[in-house]
This record gives sequence, structure tokens and C-alpha cells, in this order.
Amino acid sequence: MRTKAHNNALEPTSKNIHEVIFEERDTQIFSIPETKTRLSTLQNYFFPRLEMLVRYTLDIVEQVYHVNPYERMTFVYCPSHRDKAKENKDFGMVHIGVGAKRGDKPLKIIKRNGQPFSFHPTYLTFKVLPSGTIHAELLPFRQGVDNAYVSKISALVEKYSDELLPLLSLAHISHTSDASYCEFLPLYQAISPAEVGSSGIKLISPKYYFPVDSSRGLSELILAFTLLYALAESFICIGEGREPELEKMLKQFKIWYVKQLNPNVLGWSSKVCPIIKTQKNGIEVRLIVAEGVEVKNLELSEIPELDSYSFVRAGKWWAVLARDKWKCLSCGRSAREDRVLLEVDHIIPRSRGGSDDMINLQTLCKKCNIGKSNKDSTRL
Repeated sequence: MRTKAHNNALEPTSKNIHEVIFEERDTQIFSIPETKTRLSTLQNYFFPRLEMLVRYTLDIVEQVYHVNPYERMTFVYCPSHRDKAKENKDFGMVHIGVGAKRGDKPLKIIKRNGQPFSFHPTYLTFKVLPSGTIHAELLPFRQGVDNAYVSKISALVEKYSDELLPLLSLAHISHTSDASYCEFLPLYQAISPAEVGSSGIKLISPKYYFPVDSSRGLSELILAFTLLYALAESFICIGEGREPELEKMLKQFKIWYVKQLNPNVLGWSSKVCPIIKTQKNGIEVRLIVAEGVEVKNLELSEIPELDSYSFVRAGKWWAVLARDKWKCLSCGRSAREDRVLLEVDHIIPRSRGGSDDMINLQTLCKKCNIGKSNKDSTRL
């Protein structure tokens, strides 16, 4: 399996984590029969939210460890997809995360065939499976590295086991591999030459089933990814021949975690993104208000039609987004370039007799959809 990596550094993001929502309908993307269409849908509709999650988490990493991950890391993602590619491969899952940028100097890692590595074999990602789950995953060595590199990683983990293992337990991170016996071995013993490769040892968080959002699962995933970053950075240091600072980073994580033991953990509070309770069709609705919408002026009639999401079938939903070129028809922003959350809007609201026909559907971003509300019959 190939993982494509960009050479450009990641950039910080100011996007609101409340815009990152993984819905149950997302799992149906994996069932789109035509490979090119399926990969295009993943790239234009699904990847931007994962990228937003990665960027937000790296902002947390910067706070915790006082490092600039945007100078050190680059995106890795799978599946890779290009419109003009001769062949488009689907690996039956999606992941986006980070790996170290390729440096000018050769790494201190030797392949099993005796050749030096030109890129780092360590990857830290958020992975989504077709079953509708998402988890954080650290792959210490994805390629056929030599035994010496594996032994150094194992020795590092063993040296700081007393500090590391309680934190892994705190974040519910376990190690697993295709070799089931590793489940019963200490982590440093499970990191062995026999476990080299994409099917080898992994450190993983629990899997969270969709729907997943800022109120369900994302905080736990961010916590796990942030902790695993300390290990990823340490493994990268070993690969470059530098002394890892794992002990220091684990202390920094503990200090940060203790400070976060309050209702505003990870900066998510009602002051940042207000939550309103209201009634719609006799059901209490907890509405997270989009950035730029004033709470005092928000009335029930201004809430977008929540029932439209359950009436527009997934295949038609993505067909509308593809027809509108994955852009909001109101503001022109796109999921891929601007990382906005796109929605399908009924031009004539269903509450006013609007149908689910393609001609009555249009693409809007979440912010514009809230602004249009169900009072407006605007065709954009």
C-alpha cells in the first residue's frame, strides 16, 4: 500500500473544530461502485474534514510541547487520487495524518537490503474504516527497516515505560498487530523485528463509530493523537541520529493534561461556540451556532431544515455536491480549498412543499445554509 506525502509544510488553521462532523451517511461513500467516482467523493467531500481535524490537533500539539509541528511535518494520506491518473487504487480505508519532511541528509536507518532510507517510515494518522469508525493510529515503522532501528525504538520505550504506560492507559491507547501474541507482551517487547511492516505493531486509540463530532469522540481522538505525537517525534529523532526528548515531552503532556481538567477541555466552551436548546417538531434540538451567527438574533425559523438530512438519500446527496463542483453556491467556498462543511439545501423548503428532486437541491456551506433558513426559497 502506498501513502502519498506532500512536500509542503502543514499550515496552522483557525477553523472551528465544531465544523468537523462525521455522519453515518459518510460510510456509504465506500459503497459507491465506480472507483474513480468513489475516490473523487472521498477527496472532495471527506478528506477536507479529516485535514481540518489534523490541523486543529497540531495546533494543540504546538501548545503542549512548545514545538512548531508545521515546520517538521508533512501530510500523508491514503488513498491518493488524481483526476488524470492512469490507475486509481482504493485500499478500502481512509487515513490522513503526518510524517516527517524529507531532509537534505540521509537518515540513520538502513533497509533490510542494506540501502539507506530517504524518507521517514513513521506515520501518525487518523484512520477511517468502511464500517464507519475513526481512530488515531501510530505506525512506528511502516517499511522494511533493519533490526538496529527497531531495537533502538524498543529500548527507548522500555527506558521510559514507567512514565509512558500510565499515559497510554489514560488515553486508552493499546498496541496491536496481526500477530495476536503481541497483545500479551509488554509494548517494548512487542516492538520487535518480526513486527516490521504495514501489518506489524501499531499503537491505536479506541475506534469511535459515526456519528462523531465535537461532543462525541473528537476530544478523545485529539487527546490520543497529541500523546502519540511525542512518540512519533521521538522515533523520527532516532531516524535522524538525534537524541529524542521523550521524557521531556511526556512531562509536558502531563502538565498540559492537568491544566485541562475543567469543563472547557481543549478550548471547547459555550463562550467559543454557543449551544442553544430549542424545540423543532416537538423534539429538543441542541444547535451549535456557526461562526458569525449572533445568538440573540437566532429564532426557530432561522434554523436550517434538520429533517432534510434524513430525506436526501446519500447517492443523491453526493450527486448534488459533485454537480455543483463541491462549492457553496452562495459564497463560492469549497470543501477542499476552504475546508468548509458542505450541505445539501432544498431550494423550496420541504416545509413549503419542496421536493427531493435534483432540480430543487443545491449545495450550500453550513454558514450560508443557516443564513438562508427555511423561510427562503432562493435558487443560487
